[in-house]
Amino acid sequence: MENYHLGENCVQSYARFEHAKPGHGSGAGYERWRSTEHRPHTPTEGREDVYVAHHRLLAVVECYPAEQPIESILDDLVEKDVHHHNGIKWDNRPGNIEPVEHARHASITQEQVRAWAEDEKREQRRRAAGLGDEATCDGCGEPAEPLATSPGFAGERCLECARQECDGEPIEV
Repeated sequence: MENYHLGENCVQSYARFEHAKPGHGSGAGYERWRSTEHRPHTPTEGREDVYVAHHRLLAVVECYPAEQPIESILDDLVEKDVHHHNGIKWDNRPGNIEPVEHARHASITQEQVRAWAEDEKREQRRRAAGLGDEATCDGCGEPAEPLATSPGFAGERCLECARQECDGEPIEV
């Protein structure tokens, strides 16, 4: 890692906090710090905007032991993404962020996107059928009437889920 000394190359003596524009592109929705600097070791002549994602800075402080040298933390973070567990890009609470390998982060994110899409489809089917939350099977999540309770399981199930769960025991409708 090349040494970089902020005092030698700084154009402005401060960084400003920004909320990135909403959307779905790279960096959209994330909070970040922005500074304008002279960076002679890069191909760009003159001043250059430098951005640092707020959640990456917080990961340095919140996700690594305080006694670990900053160089080793930064080296580790180069190969990682900082994942937001609940998917909310601006929710940077310490318990919601975690540095993970890029491939693992992509996998987690795709799982979340698929789950959210399924939730949205289920909600659209529920609205189209004119059903409220109370008329949804707690087993498969599909709109269903009538609902049944099955022994040993909390919540209400559609008849098919209740039959599968109770294995021949009586079903109360």
